[in-house]
Amino acid sequence: MKTKQEIFDSLISEELGVLRAAAYRLLGDPAEVDEAVQEALLTAWNKFEQFRGGAKLSTWVYRITVNQCCDRIRRRKREAEKLKAYAEEKAADTSTDNAQLDALADAIAELPELYRDSILVGFLSDYSSDDAASILGCTVNTLYQRIHKAKQLLKEKLEVMA
Repeated sequence: MKTKQEIFDSLISEELGVLRAAAYRLLGDPAEVDEAVQEALLTAWNKFEQFRGGAKLSTWVYRITVNQCCDRIRRRKREAEKLKAYAEEKAADTSTDNAQLDALADAIAELPELYRDSILVGFLSDYSSDDAASILGCTVNTLYQRIHKAKQLLKEKLEVMA
């Protein structure tokens, strides 16, 4: 009587090509094929005691391989659906973000020139505080006061819009 190891060694040497071909037809990805066949063989090994012998061992392992491939296809489909939903959610978030940015740009444009320039030059540009104050013809302290007032006005405008 053959040992479990001998039975599986024989099965693998005789049927590995058939199992890989079946898995490739279902999955189409060589890397995934190898993983599916390996999982199927491991499952067959672990459940060998459940094999009833009503069919050939190779047929039983073939069925396990097909089931493993079907599980992988279902998993792939679920992951694709999750990614699609995530992408749609992110696209919706982006459009919301764009709408908020547009509203902010509109609100900045509606500020009185003194505060609009303070925000644009003193806050949103890459100028240092000293350079921004110099460009605007005021002190750094005055620039900070104007920026603070501009932020308050923007907050009020955006709250009204919301």
